[in-house]
Amino acid sequence: MSSTLSFAESRFSQPLLGRRSGAWAFILFAVLAVMATWTIYWLTPMISDDFNYANKGIAWASIKAHYLNWSGRLVSDTISSAMLNLAPGWLKATLNTTALFGLIWILATLGARLAGQALRPSLLLLVFTLYWLVNPDLGQTTFWLVGAANYLWPNLFNFGFVLAFVWYLQKGRPSVGTGLALCILAVLAGCSNENTGIISWCLLAYLGLRHVQRTGSLSKWHLLWLLCMGLGVAILVLAPGNQVRAEVFAHWYDQPLLWRIGEHFGRRFPDAILRYWGVILVMLVWRFAAGPASSESARRAMWLLIGASLLANAILVLAPNIPKRALNGGLMYLLVALSIYGHDLLAQGQRAVTIQRNLLVTLGACGTLWLVSSGLMLRSYHGTWEQDQVRRAILADAHKHQRHHVKLPKYFFLPTLRSRDRFDMHFDPKAIARYYGSKAVINEYAVNQHYDLETGAPSPTP
Repeated sequence: MSSTLSFAESRFSQPLLGRRSGAWAFILFAVLAVMATWTIYWLTPMISDDFNYANKGIAWASIKAHYLNWSGRLVSDTISSAMLNLAPGWLKATLNTTALFGLIWILATLGARLAGQALRPSLLLLVFTLYWLVNPDLGQTTFWLVGAANYLWPNLFNFGFVLAFVWYLQKGRPSVGTGLALCILAVLAGCSNENTGIISWCLLAYLGLRHVQRTGSLSKWHLLWLLCMGLGVAILVLAPGNQVRAEVFAHWYDQPLLWRIGEHFGRRFPDAILRYWGVILVMLVWRFAAGPASSESARRAMWLLIGASLLANAILVLAPNIPKRALNGGLMYLLVALSIYGHDLLAQGQRAVTIQRNLLVTLGACGTLWLVSSGLMLRSYHGTWEQDQVRRAILADAHKHQRHHVKLPKYFFLPTLRSRDRFDMHFDPKAIARYYGSKAVINEYAVNQHYDLETGAPSPTP
């Protein structure tokens, strides 16, 4: 095992679990995490806006029309349509699983780089469990396909580019091929998500300025990358479709500016920050149990990322409504801050045993909760997968017999650890009818029990 992935959490003392047992624990948990994640992706049915984006397709004319008339998220919208039209179920599950674990690795590694330390696998596991347990809307940002295309994949591009930018600030100039590839990634990162794209650009511009102050120069590549990311942000924010969509929320924009600011910072902003309570709690426990970060540069980087998390939610003052999934970006910055703090603490050899013990307790608690959460989600998502077979059978039978009215039972979720672990339940009957080539009027009715092909569709709830 390489030195960067060593489980010896301190050079001054033996790790509490031992190198061999720690390595086996890491491998076992990683295998379980990958298997559970892939399976949940595979079990998730086509739902909500999946049908709209499958219908949209990937022809340039449809991409252009969507950009001009609804959304500037070219990257997210194209990924959604491409995956829904081109990828079989196993491949979609594989791609999204790879994206999720790639993002987790990037967040943990970025924290390690900013702390000036090697990546610790224990913190990699902690970032993963906290992403899962604290995510403001795990089902919609991660396991719903269109949601993943709008949040998971943009975060992968965004923070992947941030990591590359920081890496070459510390390591020097890239090759020409790498530099050009990062120009493309920079555009994708900027054209990712409205709040994280802007905040990450500002964050990197600040880091570039600090580098100039320390060294007196900044490579032309870094300037070009910032320009490319700024171009991506402009493509996203200045899209004509954004203005068209804003007309749907005229009731919000008609309110006085001061009222909107007061509403946001008085009610919506505090609620957003409280959604990250799990990460905040871990950092507070570490602060009182293990002390502050020892390195001035690590403290500065940590507070910079905490500030980015706050700004990512503050900038949502411009948004007419804030679904819980929109708070996902702020969590990413906070997870990087936690990674910085953890890596700095583990480098403090004189307090190694105390710090390792606190990390082990934190990992044990989060790992146990993750096992409960993932187990319940597997059971619940398997239930919805069985229910989807019933819904598909009803639609196929209606199409075969040319029925004009179709009634589908709603999905019934078995218990999950959090209600936000479930996928989006929005129902668009016209998009579903178009997807299945049906002219029938499709409606849903509520049910209060699980159903499958053996039991058949239940009667409507009284």
